[in-house]
Amino acid sequence: MCGIAGIYLNSPKEAAFLLEKVSSIVSAISHRGPDGHGTWADAQGQLVLGHARLAIIDLSKDGKQPMLSQSGNFVLTFNGEIYNYVELREELAGMGVQFRGTSDTEVLLEAMERWGIEKTLKRARGMFAVALWDIKKKILWLGRDRVGKKPLYVYQDHQCLVFASEIKGILKYPDISVNLSSQALSDYLTLGFVVGPQTIYKEITEINPGTLVCFKENFTVREEINYWSFPNEASRILSPQEIEKETERLLNEAIKLRLRADVPVGVFLSGGIDSGLITAMAALQSSQPLQTFTVSFGNSSFDESHLASLVAERYHTQHREIRLDPDLRDLLPQIVRTYDEPFADPSAVPTYAISQEASRYVKVVLNGEGSDELFGGYRRTYAMRWLQKIQFILQLLPQGSLGGLAKILPQPQGFRNAYSFFHRFIRAAQADAQTRYLLWSSDGFDEEEKAFLGKNSFHNQLSTREVLSERLSDYSSLPPLAQFMAFDFLVGMADCLLPKIDMATMAHGLEGRSPFLDQELVYWVAGLDKRNLLSGGDTKPVLRSIAKRYLPDGIVSAPKRGFEMPLVRWMKEDLYDMARDTCLSQNSILFDMFDRDQVSALVNRQTSLDDERWAKRLWTFFMLASWGKYK
Repeated sequence: MCGIAGIYLNSPKEAAFLLEKVSSIVSAISHRGPDGHGTWADAQGQLVLGHARLAIIDLSKDGKQPMLSQSGNFVLTFNGEIYNYVELREELAGMGVQFRGTSDTEVLLEAMERWGIEKTLKRARGMFAVALWDIKKKILWLGRDRVGKKPLYVYQDHQCLVFASEIKGILKYPDISVNLSSQALSDYLTLGFVVGPQTIYKEITEINPGTLVCFKENFTVREEINYWSFPNEASRILSPQEIEKETERLLNEAIKLRLRADVPVGVFLSGGIDSGLITAMAALQSSQPLQTFTVSFGNSSFDESHLASLVAERYHTQHREIRLDPDLRDLLPQIVRTYDEPFADPSAVPTYAISQEASRYVKVVLNGEGSDELFGGYRRTYAMRWLQKIQFILQLLPQGSLGGLAKILPQPQGFRNAYSFFHRFIRAAQADAQTRYLLWSSDGFDEEEKAFLGKNSFHNQLSTREVLSERLSDYSSLPPLAQFMAFDFLVGMADCLLPKIDMATMAHGLEGRSPFLDQELVYWVAGLDKRNLLSGGDTKPVLRSIAKRYLPDGIVSAPKRGFEMPLVRWMKEDLYDMARDTCLSQNSILFDMFDRDQVSALVNRQTSLDDERWAKRLWTFFMLASWGKYK
């Protein structure tokens, strides 16, 4: 796990110039790799690669990057981990390859030399962002792992191509000119994050997950290869017992591979089924006592630290609880600076705090990301199951009648009570797939609200619904429930949950590993008929059934909560003054884009919104204004 960077120029420069510039980029992302920095420059003065190293496997100098292949023809700078490197190494050794060290980087590089980069990445089981330079052919390859665990951003104009693991690194290159993207801002207001491959800057894009990009002829020729896609079929029919057995086997295998490290490994233990299962399986496979970490919120109704303690006690882990102090004034600016784009998921706060604490004790942590999307852990997935069951009734009703009914019914006061769930259900029941997904998964600004903010900020932009429709077109033939779950994985995962965990952990030189996102497990579960996967009345029935053999009853039967924040309290009490001052400051970025009166009305609570919706919108404004202040 590291940070990578590179510069590819149209016209040659002196090596000293290239090395100085890439070193400044690497320094900007040095938190990703505090164990050492490296650079490599092409003899012709057109390309330079950089690397910030977080040493996890092979801590010696033999694991240093950028790394030159034994033939001298390929140079690799690599961020991530290849979990099956031991098996690949044995195969390559059988072909006569002699290795200098024991790192997964060297295995990856020599595999690319013999099998080619596309075939190698198809066989690599792990998370990665890679940059490979073919010295003879003058070709630069950039690629990301299948689901987007590791980030990779690119800036390109007529003079240069600059890439890095984080946007802040790219912005260190001189003479780069960037402008805010109205489309990205529009999507942020609705979703709370920017939808890739666009970024908050028009001129910077992100390499798509599961994609290789080949740059030829002084980077003027760009070719994309999609080497992996989330399955667009979900028709494999198995019994619940068969699904449970294979899931348990694959998850145990994924955890076993992710325990491979030459440094201490821990687990983020939230008190739910997902992290509980990971802790249990990891503890049973580990030869050393496992270290676990959880966040507590004191008087919050969402606090699950007591449940986490039950798991820690059963498996005798070295458990640490981080109490999140209500005074977050010092912590929030650090978090905003960490995320290079506006990011309004409030769970970034505890994720950052727990990463900071865990980095004092371990270099690797396992987490439960991906389980809800794959196994049906959200309330909205449960709603979609019911909607699919009553489709035959809905077809008898006039189109749009339920949406009309929702308009005349009283607006819900709150977001998580029974009436609010009912209201959202009927409002979205007859909507198209993308609109339904937005209504059920997001409570951000809708298109009408964005237009009302004024200044025509989004007049010529696509609606967020249109953005999702374009991105998810390959999944339109899936059955409704499978399509809905694919949307959850393809939108919320790569653009929100994975950046959240990557940026928070890497800000502290900590590597996060996600067993539920193992490629074998993802591909197998995604291809299952969802009626079999979600049989029964609970969320995540397969994982709950497995958990009965590993976890206390109180955890198995507990409802889904996750890292839900006391956001209303924060916005009304703890952080209101800070939010108001930031949003309404004279230099607030909000006033560059929105009508001052509309911003002031929302901040000062001059709206008819209930507490939860107002708090969510104020937090979205607060995080955008804070980003504008610290960027």
